[in-house]
Amino acid sequence: MNSPLSSATPRVYTPVSELHVHAEHLQAQSLSDLLGSGSTAAQQRANALAFTFGSLHIDFSKQRLTTKTLMLLKDWVESCGLAAKRQALFAGAKVNTSERRAALHVAARWPSSETPPEGMESAAAFCQHQRKRMAEMVERVHSGKWYGATGQAITDIVHIGVGGSDLGPKLVSEALADRPSSAKVNVHYVSTMDGAQLLPLMECLNPATTLLVLASKSFTTADTQFNVRTALAWLSHALEVDEATVCRHQLIGVSSKPDKMAEFGVPEAQQLVFKEWIGGRFSLWSPIGISVAMQLGVACFDALLAGAHAMDKHFLHTPIEENLPALVALVGAWNSQFLNIPTHAVLPYDGRLKSLPAYLQQLEMESNGKSVGLDGRSVTHATCPILWGDVGPNGQHAFYQLLHQGVHTVSADFVAVAQRAGVGCEKVNRSLKAQEQLTLAHCLAQSQLFALGDDAIPQALRGLMAQGYRGNQPNSVVLLKTLDAWSIGALLALYEHKVFVQSVLWNLNPFDQPGVELGKRLATSLYQTLADEPVEYQNVEDPSTAQLLHKVNEWRK
Repeated sequence: MNSPLSSATPRVYTPVSELHVHAEHLQAQSLSDLLGSGSTAAQQRANALAFTFGSLHIDFSKQRLTTKTLMLLKDWVESCGLAAKRQALFAGAKVNTSERRAALHVAARWPSSETPPEGMESAAAFCQHQRKRMAEMVERVHSGKWYGATGQAITDIVHIGVGGSDLGPKLVSEALADRPSSAKVNVHYVSTMDGAQLLPLMECLNPATTLLVLASKSFTTADTQFNVRTALAWLSHALEVDEATVCRHQLIGVSSKPDKMAEFGVPEAQQLVFKEWIGGRFSLWSPIGISVAMQLGVACFDALLAGAHAMDKHFLHTPIEENLPALVALVGAWNSQFLNIPTHAVLPYDGRLKSLPAYLQQLEMESNGKSVGLDGRSVTHATCPILWGDVGPNGQHAFYQLLHQGVHTVSADFVAVAQRAGVGCEKVNRSLKAQEQLTLAHCLAQSQLFALGDDAIPQALRGLMAQGYRGNQPNSVVLLKTLDAWSIGALLALYEHKVFVQSVLWNLNPFDQPGVELGKRLATSLYQTLADEPVEYQNVEDPSTAQLLHKVNEWRK
């Protein structure tokens, strides 16, 4: 009779363990091998790893993976229950478990012409009502019928917010307002708590024709509260009216806390509300986006929502193997967890998308930058990578040297726009077209060089160019046909759903941000110390902070 110790124990394979084994096998293959110049197999692989949805096209062929990798990743995400969890997200289930609430930002872009999923009905109806109220406010400004405290029509909007109440609207404003003739009204964004963005506006704007938009989910965030207090003080002094009068005529509030808006002095007719089940970093689609509509028009804002909604339906109904948000998420998780790549660069090759890296930093790192799972246990593997980036052509003159010849492995998204409308005379348009072609050429060249390294050097340049390009840096190319409202709506919704899919893979709650809060609380006590006010509670003392406080106080005197 055989001893149990002498019999071989069968190895239990899970999707994760199979992916680890597969990753070990792929380590022997470089991207140069996978892209194998001119081979039929390489061409077939490239074709199989390129996907198009509407005016978005994503090429994964410069990622260190094969179609087998995607098959294994698909098995993994299905074993994590994505289908049921995705259904729960759209049905308004309490997927934000720590705060015991739904995450229904998709309801904010659900059109009134379509029946929402069961469970989303009341949320969609509420959002559509607020959207109608927002449109009425916008029309009042555009028609010249919104008057400031001294009776002059509004010409400028100062949008005061931070984080999700700033990054999304600011990104869309920059991306779509490249032609001044398309702007309905001027919009200016203020987020930094030090007042550095606000002060120049106070010097150049007409206080009689400036409307403030105070955008804050909690309506208590210190950054926004201090900025709006300074802005109100400026308007009150310049117009020689009290702050209550300024609030009645030149302040819109956007928040999930109507009682706090009323207490602050925002008239009910100038309040826009979104519910707690829309997280700050997912709130662009709610009335938080009013400044986009003010600047570019309600039709443009509706097109933004339409693009996002189209991506919602694609995500909800498309099989995993063709589902763009799921594929982007799976590729990202593969790089982070199995190829052990700790950072991810976002490299837009269009200056209008200069704020995309910052927007995605908050969206992804605040959502999935966590090490404790839904079960309360510590996560034992990599989760969200560190996101960073800049406009690609600028980065080429800054940090690309390290990416090409340094020792760090980085994954990347190259984001480019294929075509751009003419903006001037024929001579100017010819020059601009050449610039656009050069920018696209640089994007494609850098993506190739990231992947192939020295193997990207043409034979004719061998021996003439310095070598040492390490290559093997996996990257995707995200190509937009044009940079219009629909396309950017679809693009941002794609990244939102990417975050959700990765949270399912990593068993995280992507809709809370407990790590943000402690720093705010510590700052409150230090602020009271600096302001020589009674301290609510004493911070933990350390000699480094003590000496810095001493030096600050010494110099401020």
